[in-house]
Amino acid sequence: MSKPKVTQTSERGEGKNPAFVDELLKNGTTVIEAPTREALAEKVNDIPADCRYSVGTVGRKSDGSAYTLRVDIIK
Repeated sequence: MSKPKVTQTSERGEGKNPAFVDELLKNGTTVIEAPTREALAEKVNDIPADCRYSVGTVGRKSDGSAYTLRVDIIK
């Protein structure tokens, strides 16, 4: 199975995957974090459209500094 290609602009520039997307595609799972729920949603939007994935519930660090979300690829 080949890795999906991203055609949209992301954090690392045109046509490049953010680090968490590279980890997701390589390992099949990753945990992303962001300071707000809206920022977390923007990061999820960086996942390639042709990549089937599932997510759990949004968590929050015990010190309240960030929201977290586990993302898994569906095979």
